[in-house]
Amino acid sequence: MHLLLQKRRIITTAITAVVATGITIAALVAIPLINQLHTQAEQMASRVVDTKTANIQAIFDQHQKLAAQTASRTEIARQLAAYVNGEQSLSVLQPYLKPRLEDAVLSIDNLAVLVRYDISGNEVVRVGPMANELPSAIPLLKTVDIKTYTQTAGEESRPLLHAFSPVYVEGERVGYDLLLFSLAPLQRVFQSVEGASICLLNSDGTQRVALNAETNALEIMPPNRCLASQESRERLAQEGFFRAVDKEGYRVLAFLRSLDGYGWDVRVRSKITQVFGNVIQEIIVTILVIILLSALAGVVVWRALKPIVHAMVEQAEQIARSTEELRLVYQVFEHTHEAIVITDATFRIIRANPAFIDITGADEGVLDQQRIKAFFATPDEDDPLPESLHQRLLAENAWQGEVWLKGADGSASPNLLTISPVLNRRRQVLQFIMTFNDITERVEVEKQMRRLAHFDELTGLPNRTALENHLQQSIQKAREEGGFFALMFLDLDKFKPVNDTYGHHVGDELLRHVAKQLKHCLRSNDVVGRIGGDEFVVITAPLQNEDDAKPVAEKIVEVLNDAFQIEGHYIDIGVSVGIALYPTSGQTAEVLLEQADSAMYSVKTSGRNNVAVASPT
Repeated sequence: MHLLLQKRRIITTAITAVVATGITIAALVAIPLINQLHTQAEQMASRVVDTKTANIQAIFDQHQKLAAQTASRTEIARQLAAYVNGEQSLSVLQPYLKPRLEDAVLSIDNLAVLVRYDISGNEVVRVGPMANELPSAIPLLKTVDIKTYTQTAGEESRPLLHAFSPVYVEGERVGYDLLLFSLAPLQRVFQSVEGASICLLNSDGTQRVALNAETNALEIMPPNRCLASQESRERLAQEGFFRAVDKEGYRVLAFLRSLDGYGWDVRVRSKITQVFGNVIQEIIVTILVIILLSALAGVVVWRALKPIVHAMVEQAEQIARSTEELRLVYQVFEHTHEAIVITDATFRIIRANPAFIDITGADEGVLDQQRIKAFFATPDEDDPLPESLHQRLLAENAWQGEVWLKGADGSASPNLLTISPVLNRRRQVLQFIMTFNDITERVEVEKQMRRLAHFDELTGLPNRTALENHLQQSIQKAREEGGFFALMFLDLDKFKPVNDTYGHHVGDELLRHVAKQLKHCLRSNDVVGRIGGDEFVVITAPLQNEDDAKPVAEKIVEVLNDAFQIEGHYIDIGVSVGIALYPTSGQTAEVLLEQADSAMYSVKTSGRNNVAVASPT
């Protein structure tokens, strides 16, 4: 085993050295490459964020310019100035402004509504596709903002971009224009950020605008999901990005950009795996190639040393398996509750487990070389291990039989003995392995089943099945010997009133007393049994002649006429007996039973408590 370990250590060291060299080379090549590719990927991601920020800045500037353009229309502004100065009424101003402002905004695709206010901030007129859908009072916002409104139908509107511009006439401010736009241009920018999430966060950090992944539309949401925190601004100012872990547990690269002139920040986050996906793939490919080459070198070393290693490892595994199997067999042998004995080919004990010693009380010190038959409680003439057993074991490879094993207290218990032979390569028996399973409970159950099958449970007398078997045997014996016997059918008189008056438990006890009296008054070779209810059958032993049956029946009548004392009650009954004689009354069981039954009923109809013999057939 020491040599095996040494050789395995040499082979392992050689292969490890080859593979470690390859991994070292891979690391030396990969580290500078990783740094360079990471830097390039970060710069590229930062440039993408700069481009997106510039796009959003341009969209904000464009909509602010659209607000300034509508406010710069001179003639429309002069009419508003006349109203502000009290030279014109609102009822005259609104019909004038509305069509001209509608014409002015006709070419603005994403305009939702334009609201013109006077210098005091009171709404004068509104135009646009959503003019009638938004609330009647829209507060004047003097900054670029994004808000939603409850529409007249009760539903919440989509987020709208607010652009603001004052209205001047000859340098004097006379009112304001507030333009509300849909976020369609912004939505296109947000949707084009592949592999990243982008959001707008207002300057006071109260709300954010982001793309809803389910509806694929821009919505105003709580601010807690925009990743770049306030304290990260200094790092962002220096590097333009930083790494963090978002609330889902993903490692991300976060960017923050401010929109010049507006109270909004652009915040972008990209999963590290997305930013460096191609980088990681290129690095993995490079490392895998180097490791593959190292593995090939290791394979060459392995193949050179494979024959000796294989033989040594296989031998070691076989030894380990054999050791484990022996350990398991020993554990089973020592700790099982079943008695196990190992004998030689002549049934002399080689070894027995503790269970066998506990059951038999054998002396472990002198157990060796004793014959196993010494522990069987079986007469020598009923040898449970015959000489032919060797041939049967060789043919069937196992044998089972019932033996009675002597116990430590001198008693014997039934056991199911299983014998398995241990053979050599020439199929000669070297040893026997004997396993004993205690079947006492099964044997008792079988006895109980046989008793229930052939004996009446109430009286203990043979039941109908047992009587029919005995009757067939009596017929067969009488037919062979040319003898006589009688079949008597007994029916108790006045039994039903006993049940009705004293209860069934007294009736059952009466039947037990009757059964006992019948057994006492009959000869030892006569058989009496109960076939049900208060009906009994007697099969006599062989008779000298047919006249010998009637005295037996009369004795039965006499005995059963004595009063029975049961639970303090004196009970008088009688019995009607019908006799069928073999062979004069019949020669089959069916005919004899029928004849005896008919004779018994003739007694019942003629006064009961008497004997009648069936007529010859």
